[in-house]
Amino acid sequence: MRQSRRDAMRRGAHRLVWAAVLLVAASGAPAGAVSPSLVGADALQLTPAAPVQGDTLVVLVDAAPNARVAVTFDGSAVPAYAAVGGPWRALVGTDPDTALGAHSVGVAIARPGVAATRLARTVRVASGHFGVRRLTLPPQTIGLVTSANLAIEARALGPVLGRRTPTAWWTGAFVRPSSAPIDSPYGEQSFYNGRREWWHAGVDFDAPAGASVVAASAGIVALARALPLGGNTVVIDHGQGVVTEYLHLSAFAVREGDRIAQGAAIGRIGATGLVTGPGLHWGLYVNGLPVNPLGWLQPRAGLTAP
Repeated sequence: MRQSRRDAMRRGAHRLVWAAVLLVAASGAPAGAVSPSLVGADALQLTPAAPVQGDTLVVLVDAAPNARVAVTFDGSAVPAYAAVGGPWRALVGTDPDTALGAHSVGVAIARPGVAATRLARTVRVASGHFGVRRLTLPPQTIGLVTSANLAIEARALGPVLGRRTPTAWWTGAFVRPSSAPIDSPYGEQSFYNGRREWWHAGVDFDAPAGASVVAASAGIVALARALPLGGNTVVIDHGQGVVTEYLHLSAFAVREGDRIAQGAAIGRIGATGLVTGPGLHWGLYVNGLPVNPLGWLQPRAGLTAP
């Protein structure tokens, strides 16, 4: 296993960034990847029916395109977007910090000249049963974690991870950014030099230096630059609050602002930033929350089904 920058100190910096991001219900441009066949007699549907920590919860609302739809999760607003010929959709990320047990999902549907309709559901989140990783880091590696470097990363990543582009550019399941085996899964509780730190907010691929890294799905390159902890970092905006990040690259194959297709080369495996050897850290964020990216690799109705 190799060390990624997801330690407790960087967690604090990210929490400060996200505390400044206000999530509001929003209507956007038509989004693909939502099947109208999912809309039945019930105006509110939640999938998966039995989520675990790290899952992406999909909220589907049967409402007219000209309606105003507001979605909340435990009382906090979540952006919702209208789809052509199908339901509105809102995505709720969960992670290892999401409390086990019952959570509330609320929906308000407002139509011109009609009293607002309010719907409510309860969803229960189960444990993700995450493991533990223990790493020993040399002084020169752990020494990269300074307040100055954390501030640099927060300034660079805050705006791009906070993007809420109305259009969904992905259709279908995502693909793995590397063909190498995973040597550090999502959600593992990390111990660095014997000290308990934060859980792992992505997956690490044990790939050789120079191997190709590809885009997990279509989108816009929101960031492609060197960072002190993430090393050479690429962030792709897939739309509607979904972004992926690719860390520790040795070289870039894209520039900021590029529109790219799924599977397009974006860089090469490296050992830049806070790492102990070559490899790739891949993360996926839903409205600012790091979810398990492996949950996006299979076709799933309302999310990644063609």
